[in-house]
Amino acid sequence: MVFITALITPPFQSPDEPNHFARAEQVSRLELIPAFTYDKAHPPTKADSISSDPKITYPDKGGFTVDKGIYALDHAYVALEHNAQVKLNAANTNSARSLKWKTGNIYFNFGNTAIYPPVVYIMQALGIGIGKVFNLSIQNTLYISRILNGLLSIAMCFVALCLAKRSGILLFVVLLFPMTVSLFASVSQDAVLISCCFLLTAIIDSVEFADGKFYSKPKLAALIILMAIIGLAKPPYILFAFLFLFLKLSPKQKAIGIIIPFSALIFWLIINHGAFMIKFAPPEMRLNSKLQVQHILQQPFQFIGMFFSFDKAGLLNIAYMFVGVLGWLDLQMPGHYYLAAYVCLFLAGYVGINFKGNIKIRAVLIICSFATVIAVITAQYVTWVALASTSFGGMQGRYLIPVYPFLALAFCAEPGFLKNVGFKTVILSTVLLFPVYTAVTMIHELLGRYY
Repeated sequence: MVFITALITPPFQSPDEPNHFARAEQVSRLELIPAFTYDKAHPPTKADSISSDPKITYPDKGGFTVDKGIYALDHAYVALEHNAQVKLNAANTNSARSLKWKTGNIYFNFGNTAIYPPVVYIMQALGIGIGKVFNLSIQNTLYISRILNGLLSIAMCFVALCLAKRSGILLFVVLLFPMTVSLFASVSQDAVLISCCFLLTAIIDSVEFADGKFYSKPKLAALIILMAIIGLAKPPYILFAFLFLFLKLSPKQKAIGIIIPFSALIFWLIINHGAFMIKFAPPEMRLNSKLQVQHILQQPFQFIGMFFSFDKAGLLNIAYMFVGVLGWLDLQMPGHYYLAAYVCLFLAGYVGINFKGNIKIRAVLIICSFATVIAVITAQYVTWVALASTSFGGMQGRYLIPVYPFLALAFCAEPGFLKNVGFKTVILSTVLLFPVYTAVTMIHELLGRYY
């Protein structure tokens, strides 16, 4: 499914994929810490925007160094974004296929991906390296990078499913949702983030719910490395590091498990602080992170109250995106597919959910999951919502996929919990057949949307 999706999805038809590819291209040149070059000759002015509010920040003029072919390729396909009526144009496609590497560099402001560490772009950078060495087109290089990124994700999640003795069925269903598959089939760093979360959860599953089992040195090292990568890939998820306090570890091991991921994140924030400070959003979005934080501190109860103000349409949209709204969030599956997806998840839960045994670790998993979701929503409010807005925004369903395996583990059952073998076989058969339905639906919708 990942391989087919990677090949039939046109270039850069995934959220921020051009900028992820640009960051990977930097990593391929060993520019591990991106350097922003300011355009001092043309500073931002009020004339650059429809807004004249002095509180609103303007994007920094200038950019990060990147091969100009990437955004030339993006330009050939940009008309597809957010416009379901536009299909692939043969002339544009042929022109795009001829674009090669090393025709010159440009400065481009992709500050939203320049903040990410090189470790989450290793496979994509490898693909770019292959493309440059063999003088492939940039478009074909993109496909290679997608496939390599997907292969790494598939391998990590295969190991996770082998280890997850209790949460396996719950992990299996969501790993084969269209949203997860499409992220694995892109050059997004979300693929590595999701894979790390599923694998970390599976390692915990293999030890915490089994009597007499303890973490071997390789498993402990894997937990710490995975947690560090998760925190680097998305800082709000670093809260899961507090799980170490409640695992079957010695006090020294618990301390190391928390200190190393937090230290890695702090180190990255310090050495790459320049990229984190770059402003890239258009002024019409009315953003100002510094003033937004002040607004929260000045109106704390109003901010807290926003978490209890439910927008039914917004929540339904997030539920759809969690399962799969593809492209630039402009390609929905048929309505009946979303219903079937949640029915399948319910059936998996019916087989796999049981809140018995190891109550402490289950409670901590739930608390960390909800705290992380709150942290993600808050981070989105600060960085991606209009100043002093009275409602949240910018939240996408894909941000919940890395949290999901922790919740799945919190509610998973002991093996053999469902005693009716015949009924259990029917349910498991339905769950196992669902990915076939997903594959057919995804291919049909992708072909209909772009071709």
